Amino acid sequence: MRSEIESVVEVIRDRYHEDLSLCALADMARMSAFHMSRIFHRETGLPPNRFLSAVRQEEAKRKLLYTSDRIADISVQVGYSSLGSFTTRFTKSVGVSPGRFRRLAQLGQTAIDFTVGQADDAPFAYGSFRGRVLRGDGQDNEPVFVAAIPPLSRYERPSRCRRIPSGTGGWSIDFVPEGHWYIQAVSRRAGGGSRPIAVGSAGPFYVAPSSVITVDLVLKSPSQTRVFDAERAAIGAALPELFSS
Repeated sequence: MRSEIESVVEVIRDRYHEDLSLCALADMARMSAFHMSRIFHRETGLPPNRFLSAVRQEEAKRKLLYTSDRIADISVQVGYSSLGSFTTRFTKSVGVSPGRFRRLAQLGQTAIDFTVGQADDAPFAYGSFRGRVLRGDGQDNEPVFVAAIPPLSRYERPSRCRRIPSGTGGWSIDFVPEGHWYIQAVSRRAGGGSRPIAVGSAGPFYVAPSSVITVDLVLKSPSQTRVFDAERAAIGAALPELFSS
């Protein structure tokens, strides 16, 4: 990475709580705002403003999990002047509201890892996934959780996950660090048994900076699908209860 961009990344990571404008960041790199923004995007996979937002969201997640600070206070601590703006950005980026993210801790670490992850991967370049969920079991009103999961050899990096309110439809996962990833979806299905869930799995896929990978997933019973991570598929059966209210 170019030294000028490294310095901007360092400033963002150290001073994310400040009002860092594009012009201010460009001045630090001794470039024009347009030139710096273009090179920053090429080097990191994100424009400067989205990179700053990603760093703020990662810090907010740590504070929500490991402190008892009020959500309104956390929003200020990570650089937002409005609680509404923080909540909207957090929900769009992470997939759940700050309050519900904090409640995930009640289901244990596996639920947190499955849903959004907790490690700070902001230094990595990003790509994204897009796709559709298809199912034929009539459970179209059940929420579906679609996760990007790293190979077990890279388990230290977090998953990325999105919740789809209805049982079928389009989904997207942004801020996926460069590297190999599996895609896995899980939802509840009708019927009894020890695992009343429907799952879909695909991959691995290589995510390059700024790349967009399209993946369509067909949900079936676990006996009909080879899942990459059985533990995370199982925790998905409990997650819809978290969003029932």
